[in-house]
Amino acid sequence: MNLIAIDIGNSSIDIGFFIEEELFVQKIDTNPLLQSPEYSAFFEGFIREKNIDKMPEGIIISSVVPGHTDAIKKACSALSKKEPVVLTHKMKTGIDFRIEEPEKLGTDRIAAAAGACGLFGAPVAVIDFGTATTLNFIGSGNKYKGGAIMPGIRLMRNSLFSDTAQLSRTKCGISKPASPLGKDTAECIRSGIVYGTAGAVQRIISEVEKAEGENFKVVVTGGNAEFIAPFLRRVDHIESALVLKGLRFIYSLSDSR
Repeated sequence: MNLIAIDIGNSSIDIGFFIEEELFVQKIDTNPLLQSPEYSAFFEGFIREKNIDKMPEGIIISSVVPGHTDAIKKACSALSKKEPVVLTHKMKTGIDFRIEEPEKLGTDRIAAAAGACGLFGAPVAVIDFGTATTLNFIGSGNKYKGGAIMPGIRLMRNSLFSDTAQLSRTKCGISKPASPLGKDTAECIRSGIVYGTAGAVQRIISEVEKAEGENFKVVVTGGNAEFIAPFLRRVDHIESALVLKGLRFIYSLSDSR
């Protein structure tokens, strides 16, 4: 299937061009919001650059930034004969939502859950290390049981710098801490953010497994997945394009095609 899948996130817009079994990915910053013709020019330039000569069968979009959705959708309209599909919880996803108000669940989390179940099977825990760190638990029978949300590692760092007098003067990039025991302020911040995030994720997984009586495969994704994964005690799969692959899986199921 030739398909364009687009994930509009808070920090970046990920565009996946599926040509049969190949996936070409391009990212652009979410902000500032561009005009539709500017997005169109970007898409067309990437298609030329990759020598993609086949018209996509369809386009599917996941968006957690509502103000960007219409501009991206309009920009995509000329790329396929079919109207772009914008993901909602009402579409056929292969996921059985066992939560209140599934309409409020981010569509990126829906796509990631569908992708993880399609690729690796349930029970599965999907950890997305992005702008926020989100945990999603899909039990046996692809039942979406719930999850947890915490600040991403850059949000943690920025919060420390913006809300404290002393730490705001400390230069600290997001990099691997030399030790869990920091010897100066910058290393203390790195240790707290990295080991703190990893520890919180591990604790949540452990408590959910205990409460639900299921063992979950752990799948990590998101912009910081490769960075944080080595600090986790258990990772079964790292899949950077999980949301895009989940969108493709959902499109294949959708009656909207």
